[in-house]
Amino acid sequence: MEFQNINGIAVYGTDCVVDISRGDDDVCRFVSAKEKYFNVQADNNGLLTVTQKKGNIFYRIIMRRFEFKLILPKYFRGRLRFRNKNGGLYIKDCAFADVELSTKNGKCDAENISCNEFTLKMRNGSVALKSITATDAINVKCSNGNIKAENVKAAAVTVACHNAGVSAIDIRANKLDCSTHNGTIDASAVDVSSLRLETSNGKINALCAGARDDYRLTLETTHGAITVDGTPSKNITDVAASEKRRAIASTSNGEIDIRFA
Repeated sequence: MEFQNINGIAVYGTDCVVDISRGDDDVCRFVSAKEKYFNVQADNNGLLTVTQKKGNIFYRIIMRRFEFKLILPKYFRGRLRFRNKNGGLYIKDCAFADVELSTKNGKCDAENISCNEFTLKMRNGSVALKSITATDAINVKCSNGNIKAENVKAAAVTVACHNAGVSAIDIRANKLDCSTHNGTIDASAVDVSSLRLETSNGKINALCAGARDDYRLTLETTHGAITVDGTPSKNITDVAASEKRRAIASTSNGEIDIRFA
């Protein structure tokens, strides 16, 4: 199915596995071998809506997953809104105004994406973000699933999860906030003005751009060791000029290892 003059995408599914990518022309394409299971419509304002049709329990058990592809116009930069459960979402090489995603019981992979703002809520699934650039904020929340963010640029990045680990690698932002419960945090090659890393029952590793003296540190743990640039330390609460970078790391039942380069 082909559509012209599309400037926004909305997807509402139940058992969908969705692949979204950028095409080479001005046409938006919906591609699926199971096209009959979807309502696909474009309104007069250029919004393309894909809705999975409701079915009985028998047909959902037999079919299990309903796969489709959305191939966006080459110069598309509209809004993406996605709601799904029991499936997956894979986005690559796309530009958007804003991205708003909500899914569960699946996986979300996004790579080489530019946008104004990126928001993702995941439940019982994993999240992988690579080469994401946002002019505003990136906010990711996940329960019972790991989050990995790599090569991310934004004004502010917030990553929060529960019962899982957080990996934030090569992050450039004014502010980076990572938190979890019952999981580790690995923040490597982060170049930020304000850093907060918080967990319980887990270890914190961090590699920050710059030197130790560039930062005002607050490092706190219970039942664990603290290491700063390879040197053992006690809990730290720096008092320094406000113009310094800020780094806060706290955990319980875990170690903190922070380094500077």
